[in-house]
Amino acid sequence: MAKRRGCDIVRAMNLGRYVRCVIFLGAIFTAMLAGAADMDFAPLFSRDTDVFGRSRWRALGPFLEWNQASSGQVFWAAHPLYSSLDDPGSKRHEANMLWPIWSDKRIDNQSMWQFMVLLYWNNYDMTDPDGRYRLALFPVYFQGRGFDGKPYLAVVPIGGVIRDFLGWDETWFVLFPLMMYNRTNEAETRSWLWPIVSYTWGGGHDRFRVFPVYGITRFRMDYEKRFILWPFWSSAKYGYPKSSGSGYILFPLVGHLKLTDQETWMFVPPLTRFSKGEKKSEVNCPWPLFQWSSGEVNRLYFWPLWGRKSMAGNDSAFVLWPLYRQAWRYGPLEQRARIMLMPILYYTSEHKPSREAPGQWDMVSRTLKVWPLFSSQSGPDRFHLNVLSLFPFMDYDYIERNYAALWTLYSHSSCGSLKEDELLWGLFRWRRAEAGQMDLSVFPLFSVDRAADGAGGSWSLLKGLVGYERAGTKKTIRLLYFLKF
Repeated sequence: MAKRRGCDIVRAMNLGRYVRCVIFLGAIFTAMLAGAADMDFAPLFSRDTDVFGRSRWRALGPFLEWNQASSGQVFWAAHPLYSSLDDPGSKRHEANMLWPIWSDKRIDNQSMWQFMVLLYWNNYDMTDPDGRYRLALFPVYFQGRGFDGKPYLAVVPIGGVIRDFLGWDETWFVLFPLMMYNRTNEAETRSWLWPIVSYTWGGGHDRFRVFPVYGITRFRMDYEKRFILWPFWSSAKYGYPKSSGSGYILFPLVGHLKLTDQETWMFVPPLTRFSKGEKKSEVNCPWPLFQWSSGEVNRLYFWPLWGRKSMAGNDSAFVLWPLYRQAWRYGPLEQRARIMLMPILYYTSEHKPSREAPGQWDMVSRTLKVWPLFSSQSGPDRFHLNVLSLFPFMDYDYIERNYAALWTLYSHSSCGSLKEDELLWGLFRWRRAEAGQMDLSVFPLFSVDRAADGAGGSWSLLKGLVGYERAGTKKTIRLLYFLKF
C-alpha cells in the first residue's frame, strides 16, 4: 500500500508539472494571439522593438528569429538551417539553407541559386523569357543563352559551346583539350592540344605558339614578344610612343631591358632585378626577400618579416606576412582603413568629408573583431557588440545571418540615447534611455520597468506571481497572476 501511495504521489507530482507547463505555454500563446505589443518570455519567446527601431520576435533561444526594419527590410531565420532577407527598397532577396550547401539570391530582375558551390543557375533578366541565363555543374556541364541571344550547351570534355564565360565572349571545343576556339571582342584563338598549340588573330592581335618550343605575340605596333624553349629564352620589342625599346631574358642567367624611359638588368632572374627610370626605380635582391622601389611606387620589403608600400591614394604595410597586414585608401571623397592580424584581429573603417565642419572627416562605419572573443560594428550614433565571435575570419554576411546567433552569448546595442544589453539570448535583458526610461528582467525570476521622467513604473516576481504597478497616481498590486488590488 505504501509503495502504491508513493507511486500515486509521483504521478500526481508529474501531472502537476505537465499542467503547470501547459498553463505556462498557454499563457504565452494566448498573449501572442491577443496581439500584445511587447512580450518577454526570453529565451523561450519574446516580441518587442529593438534599439534600432526594428520590430522583432525571437523564440527557442538562438534558433528562431524575425525582424522588420522601418524601411520594409524583413529578415527571418531558423538557425542554422535557413535564413531569408527581403529588402524591397533595393529589390533584393537572399535565402540560404545550411550555407554554403544552398543559396538563392534575387537582385532587381536577376535571379540566381547555387547548390554545393559547383551547381548554379543564373537568370540575368527574369522579365525577358528570351534573355541571358546560365545553368552549370562546374566544370562538367554548361547550358544557357548568351548576350547575343544565342543558346549554348557544352559537356566537358566531349564538346560544345559556352558563351560569356571566364572573360571569353565565346568558347567551343571538341574532345577538350584536343581542339578549342575562343573569342574575346575581335580577338579569336584556335588551340590544338591546349595549351600546346594555339593561333590568335583579329583586333590587332597576332599570336602563334607551340608551347614550350616556340611562341610569338604581336599587338599592333605596341609590342612584339617571343620565346624559344620557354622559360630559357624570351625577348620583347616595345613601340609605345613614350616608352620604346627592347629586352631579353636568358633564364636562369641574365636579362636586360632598355627603354627610352627605363633600363632594367636581371641576374639569375627572377631573383635579382635592378631598374632605373623616369617614373620608378626598383631593386629586387634577392626577390622576393628584399624589394625596394621609389617614384610612382615607394616600396621597401624585407619579406616576409616587414614591408611597406605607398602610391597615389594607397598605402599598405605588413609584419610577418601574411599574419599582420594593414592598408589605407584615401581620396577627396573617402578614406578607408583595413587592419588584419590573422586569425585574431580584423578592423575596418570608412570616413567621408564632414558637411557640418569643412576640413574634418565623419566616421561612416567601423568594424572590430577580436577572435574568438567579440565582434563590433559602429556607425553614426549606432553601435553593436557580440560576444562570442567564433568564426575565425572576418564577419561575412552569410556567417552573421546563418550562424552567429548560435554563439552570441552576450550582446550590447545602442542607437542614440537607447541602449540594450542581453545575456543568453534574453535570459537577462537591460534596456535604458537618457530620459530615465529603464527595463530590466531576469527570466523568469523578476522584471523591473520604469517610465521616462519618473511618470510610472512596475516590478514583478515570477512573471506576475507578485507584482506592483504605478501609472501617475494610480497604484496596483498583483497577486497570484490574476488578483489585482
